[in-house]
Amino acid sequence: MSKNSDWDIAGRKFNFMKDLQFGKRGENLVKNFLGSLDDRAFEVKTDRYRNGRMAVEIQQNPRRELDESGEQKWKPSGVMVTKAHWWVYVYTLDGDHGAFVVVSVKRLKKYIKKNKSKFPLTDFAKNSDNPARGYVLQPEDVMDMMINPQYDEA
Repeated sequence: MSKNSDWDIAGRKFNFMKDLQFGKRGENLVKNFLGSLDDRAFEVKTDRYRNGRMAVEIQQNPRRELDESGEQKWKPSGVMVTKAHWWVYVYTLDGDHGAFVVVSVKRLKKYIKKNKSKFPLTDFAKNSDNPARGYVLQPEDVMDMMINPQYDEA
């Protein structure tokens, strides 16, 4: 048996209509994404360190407020309060070039919820007047979030 292309998968029977329908779903996803090009549709975060990790803020303490017992008052922020549909994480910012990933906010939240125990709560900008906390996802975590079907919408 000869292969039809370099992309054939052993044992897979080619079905043009099924492949076409699947491709159309991808086209519709991108069209919907491009059709939502207004500022409210996107939450954009930019990595200053180019280390391949994704920081996902979930809480902040504006003005370093303290409660009655002297503990910081944490308020939901970032991905927990965004009204955006898409979470955009810029890994590389190089003038008008760069690299970024885009994932639906729902998918990101689902990933975090299912894997919360895997990620320690991390302080961001600890000594600033607006400290924040959240999770740091490693590159393999981001890839898992993007391709694993358990994070598909259900």
